[in-house]
Amino acid sequence: MRKILLIIAYILLSFVLILGGLVLWLTVTDYRPGESEAAEISNQPGGSPVQESLTILNWNIGYGGLGENMDFFMDGGTGVRASESEYRENWKGIESLIGRTAADIYFFQEMDRKSTRSYKNDQYQITSELLKGYSATFAPNYKVKYIPSPTIVGTQYGSVYSGLSIFSRYPFTGSRRYSLPGNYKWPKSVFFLDRCLLVSTIQGPGNRDIVFINAHLSAYDKGGFLKKDQLVYLKELAENEYREGKYVIIGGDWNSYMPGTNGDTFKTAEEAPDFYQSLPSDWIMEGWTWGTDDSAPTNRSLAAPYEKGKTFTSLIDGFLISPNLEVKSVKTIDLDFKYTDHNPIRLELLFK
Repeated sequence: MRKILLIIAYILLSFVLILGGLVLWLTVTDYRPGESEAAEISNQPGGSPVQESLTILNWNIGYGGLGENMDFFMDGGTGVRASESEYRENWKGIESLIGRTAADIYFFQEMDRKSTRSYKNDQYQITSELLKGYSATFAPNYKVKYIPSPTIVGTQYGSVYSGLSIFSRYPFTGSRRYSLPGNYKWPKSVFFLDRCLLVSTIQGPGNRDIVFINAHLSAYDKGGFLKKDQLVYLKELAENEYREGKYVIIGGDWNSYMPGTNGDTFKTAEEAPDFYQSLPSDWIMEGWTWGTDDSAPTNRSLAAPYEKGKTFTSLIDGFLISPNLEVKSVKTIDLDFKYTDHNPIRLELLFK
């Protein structure tokens, strides 16, 4: 009996040492961006100036790993990452949608650059080649050397390098990464995203700047405490840009129900997970216009593979535009979550 207890003790001690060593290593190598940094820009095109309207496609592509057959351990499922064949099929579908949906500007969230979960594909480079003639910019929000999986053996989540990107038919005059406030406490913080905004500028009508703000706010934030601080920061930044006479478009994955919707907007058998919530009632940007379409959901639960009518769905992706702009049309493109856990949105706007 004593020998058995010693073996168990050695196993437990080894596990603790391994876990402690992993946390120490991740802490030392942790990505620590500044509050404001220049974002990478590539493929600067020439071309004619912006006309009287703009079309923008926003899509959280879920790194090509969250198609209709996938569930995810962080959302209550058991899946860690999609098989390579499933990932390839998802990415093929993502490329196809981008290729056949014309837009002047593309906002993407969860775009990987050589992560284990997306089989080391540089999705930013692939998309740059797909959108030839477009300027491209990228800001990382997830750089971790190793994410442990829920099981010691079997499929591992591995390393992650991912972020936000914007592709523009017009050349950028600037692009910056702004760190969002709020994070989990150590050691949890070393495993999670470093949330940020990607803020990029092009020249608009009358030589006035057009400012694009790509946002991906906190998920798994029960009570919305992290998101509350992030929304305050986002509002202040956007309103400051507008006060300077610029056109401002905020788009992305808000991880909150869009105004006028809630967890019951789309009737499903699965109830809303408790980390889904509405925007704070006092978070208002006077005169700004929401660009959303509730004809179809933009997000689905990952607690289990997707089943229409059963899986919980919601509207958490959309645009918010400054008072000097007008929404001409906005449409959710309903892909029934075949390639990712989000549906894209296409916005057309006019300059006032």
